[in-house]
Amino acid sequence: MEIGVAFREITRVDPGPLAAALAKLSDDDWEARPIRRAVLAGGAHDVASCIVLRHDWEPSVSKRGFPTLQASIADWGRRNSRDVAGLMPVAQERNAATHVYTFPDWFRWQALVLPIITEVVQKLVAAPRGVLTRALFVRLKPGAVIPVHVDGQELARRAHRIHVAISDCPACYYTVGDERFTMAPGVAYDFNNCRPHGVENQGDRHRVNLMLEYLPDPEWVFPVPLFYASGA
Repeated sequence: MEIGVAFREITRVDPGPLAAALAKLSDDDWEARPIRRAVLAGGAHDVASCIVLRHDWEPSVSKRGFPTLQASIADWGRRNSRDVAGLMPVAQERNAATHVYTFPDWFRWQALVLPIITEVVQKLVAAPRGVLTRALFVRLKPGAVIPVHVDGQELARRAHRIHVAISDCPACYYTVGDERFTMAPGVAYDFNNCRPHGVENQGDRHRVNLMLEYLPDPEWVFPVPLFYASGA
């Protein structure tokens, strides 16, 4: 979303319990379900490892013309000789802007991420009545670079892109427009993804963020989705 600045701090949370749990994951764990790289966001983001909890998807983004996300995942599995049973979404919601899918990893991590999400959304908007369209962990290895790009999809103009820094990675540099900065662990940032932006991890450790997208003003939703209101 174009928020008028490159980024702004929303709030500070305690990342300790989540950081400790994520630190126990192996490289294989991070690559076990490459849903985002396979069918959601390739290209500039291919260098990142992701664990997808929730994500939006529309048939218009399918380069192969699939009418459903499930069909797109199944096709990727056939082309790559992969069993995709664990990659399939377990719930689907609809709103005026997009479809939102919940994936199996949500249920593994919800106890640790829900308090963070709730606090961030309550500080982001005065009366939360929106939809959490994305929630995923994103890990960037030392030396990795996400090249400068602009998120051109329609939802990028309407939804807040939020990065919650989980790891302490002081040599990971973000560029948004003409500004270059680092993220402090535990800080939630409203991130302007409508301006040219990129990331470069110049450090010797992995950078791990919880990335969220929040659509604050859907005209309608069906069924009533997870996290529609702040108390949900």
